[in-house]
Amino acid sequence: MYIMNKNTYTNTKPKSGNIDYTFNVCYLREYMDPEHEGDFFYAYETVYRNIPYKYKNKFNTKSMKMKIIKFCDWNYKESAKNFANSTRVELIDQDQYYQTFKDVFGDVAEADDKKMWTDYGQQYDRQSLRKDFNPQLTRKKVLSYNDKRLN
Repeated sequence: MYIMNKNTYTNTKPKSGNIDYTFNVCYLREYMDPEHEGDFFYAYETVYRNIPYKYKNKFNTKSMKMKIIKFCDWNYKESAKNFANSTRVELIDQDQYYQTFKDVFGDVAEADDKKMWTDYGQQYDRQSLRKDFNPQLTRKKVLSYNDKRLN
C-alpha cells in the first residue's frame, strides 16, 4: 500500500519503453501564509533538472538529499520574514514537473498550452540550479526561458 504525503506524488517506474524519461531534484522552502493564519505554502527551486531516470536511486538516498539540503540552505539568500525555517528535497518525475494547465483542465483551460501548473522553476535558472541534464527538453516544454519567449 502506498501512502501519499502532502504534495509528494512520484512514480516508482518510468513509462514503459521510454528511455528518455527524466526526473528533477527540487529544493522546497516552507513559508507561513500571511493572509491565512496557520496555513503554509512551499517555494520550489530546481537543483538538478532532467536527470535520466536510471540515476534516481542515487538521488533518492537520505545522504544525498541531506547534502543537497545542506548546500542549498547554506547558499540560499533569504529575505522573507515569513520563512518557517523548514526545508526539504523532493524528486519530481517529468510528467508532474512539466504538467500544464491544459494537462489538468483539458480543453476548458484558457491558459496557454505551455503555462506550468506548478512553478518548480522550470522556466528560469534560479540561484539553486546546479545543472540541466537536457536543456533541449526544457526549452521544448516551456513557454519562455529566462524571460525569453520560446514557443
